Amino acid sequence: MVFFLLIFEKNILRKLIFFLISILSIVLLSCKKNPETIENYSLFESKEYKKMDSINKLSYLDSINSFSSSLKNDSINRIFLFNLSSEYYYLNASKKSFTVCKNLLELSTKANDTLDIARSYNYMGDCYETSKRDSAYYYYQRAEKLYRLKANNEKVAKMIFNKAYMLYYEGNYLESEIMVSDALQLIKNSDDTELLYTSYTLMGSNFEKLEEYDSSLKYYLLAKKILPDLLKNDTDISKINNYKVTSAVNIATINGKKERFDSAKKELESVLTPELKKDWQAQYATVIGNLGYIKMKSGNLKGVEALFKEALKISINKGNESSVIYKYTNLGEYYAVVKDTTQSIHYLKKSLQLAEKQKSSDDIKNSLKLLSVIDYRNAPQYDKRYIILNDSLVKVQRNNRNKFARIEYETSVVEEENKILSTKNKSIIIGFVSLVIVLIVIIIYRYIKSKKLEIVLLLKQQKAEEEIFKLLQENQIKMNLAKVAEQKRISRELHDGVLNKLYGTRMQLGILNESDEEDIKAKRLTYVDLLQEIEKEIRDISHDLHSDIFNGSFDYINLLKSLINEQNELKVAHFSIDVDSTVVWKKITGLVKITIYRIVQEAIQNVIKHANAKACRIEITKVGNKELLITIEDNGIGFDSNKKDNTGIGLKNMTDRAKTLSSKLKVNSDLGIGTKIEVTFKI
Repeated sequence: MVFFLLIFEKNILRKLIFFLISILSIVLLSCKKNPETIENYSLFESKEYKKMDSINKLSYLDSINSFSSSLKNDSINRIFLFNLSSEYYYLNASKKSFTVCKNLLELSTKANDTLDIARSYNYMGDCYETSKRDSAYYYYQRAEKLYRLKANNEKVAKMIFNKAYMLYYEGNYLESEIMVSDALQLIKNSDDTELLYTSYTLMGSNFEKLEEYDSSLKYYLLAKKILPDLLKNDTDISKINNYKVTSAVNIATINGKKERFDSAKKELESVLTPELKKDWQAQYATVIGNLGYIKMKSGNLKGVEALFKEALKISINKGNESSVIYKYTNLGEYYAVVKDTTQSIHYLKKSLQLAEKQKSSDDIKNSLKLLSVIDYRNAPQYDKRYIILNDSLVKVQRNNRNKFARIEYETSVVEEENKILSTKNKSIIIGFVSLVIVLIVIIIYRYIKSKKLEIVLLLKQQKAEEEIFKLLQENQIKMNLAKVAEQKRISRELHDGVLNKLYGTRMQLGILNESDEEDIKAKRLTYVDLLQEIEKEIRDISHDLHSDIFNGSFDYINLLKSLINEQNELKVAHFSIDVDSTVVWKKITGLVKITIYRIVQEAIQNVIKHANAKACRIEITKVGNKELLITIEDNGIGFDSNKKDNTGIGLKNMTDRAKTLSSKLKVNSDLGIGTKIEVTFKI
């Protein structure tokens, strides 16, 4: 899969005269008495600048940047600095671009310009998008928060997309897909066709990685569908060409995986033009490389080797090592197909070596997988390396998931701290004492009012819980009474009907036994004895059924076990319960029972929804003569119980229920280990 190809190919002739003229203009500008404002915003759009090579452009930008600190802090000059940062960025001078952005952040903060602050964070994230993705994610998160304050949905969507992009390249495809969905919801009616295109493409890429090829193709086709709108809104031919090639390669890749080779071949040939070969060699190499691969997979080997070698030559000349890896791999697979094992191993080893240099985990895995099949003598070595790498990647992905979640949290914490500092700085005003008094009065009034409301709600809740408990108890009693009635009916049937008939039959046999024939007499005695045994068994059954084994009591333990059994039927996790047999439930109040029931119920739901656990154990133990200890323990993913934000609705509800009975709830949890909840009730 190809997500984004190189957008620009530069073929600029160096002209020193124009460079010198540009430098001279900057020097003259900087020699003015008060260089507070730059009004020549066409500096970066001038023909002279565009004709410079990269080295001269950087020198030109450095000259401008040298006096930028003396500029007046106004919106016009900040726009100029944003453009300066962008130029550094496109010239791959990320550190210099970041330095300008830091300066812009300070200037924007001093000017209290929220949009410029957000833009600064956005640009700072761009500087880190390929080197430190966690840092990029952090700055995008900061920008998103500020854009939300301004209700700028398109900018919010762009930041969400950027974060999703970081997650994608860290291997968190599911999380990335969720984020892109959020971004698409914000821009579904937007005119930003480029953001729509890139979002659809990234969504398709996520589904491709998740091996959901139908969904992947759906979004790739949606991206292709809006290409005509991009042509209307954007005049950058290089970028549009890049998008065309990207769409064709992505669609062809999915069709190839679904073995629709003719459709894949047709898609690639649609962009394989003479102009592509002449003006955009990198994209041309990508297209012919994919075309060769599709032909090979379809069984048509004619011209495949030539296509692969031509694509490899172009990629090497362009210095695109990532593309070279793919070409080596393609050649390795091709020679394996034609039974040239020596050549196949040669190219696959070159692919592995370059992938290791690039630290490209996916490419390393792919090369190892192919080598383990083709180079069978060394297969155990390759398999071992593959397993170790795969395990480490799983661990890294898990850590990355936690890392990005932690960034979300830490960003919120920083924002809250900044809000507090801002409030403190603005709090010194005329009439401060009076205002504080008023605030205190309001707070006290609201506190008292909220406490009264809380008490009313708690009382209502307690009443409702007791009513529910009574209903449960009444229902259980009715069930027990029905069982007893049925038992008595069966007992009467056995005693009055069957037993009497058996007794009569036995008596008849006894009479017949008076016959003098010894054989008949012995046989009949046997039957009489047998009937007596049956009679005794039926009498015992009748007696047992007639006894009030259910005694009309409310079976609380069975109620808890029924709750457990219901959850086990869902087969999400295995739940078990162990209840101390010494607990006398008749002596425990209904409110305590229903509170225990609700806490257990809430804990089970938390395990199902959030814990991702395989097993959960509930234990009810008597502690001394006055306390019950409820222990709920799972082996799920856990969380950091020391952090203040780990107060979800489920835990809050359990804590509140425990508080109503002056009980204590203790939570211990560790990431990757599980969660243990303990509640102590007085009885």
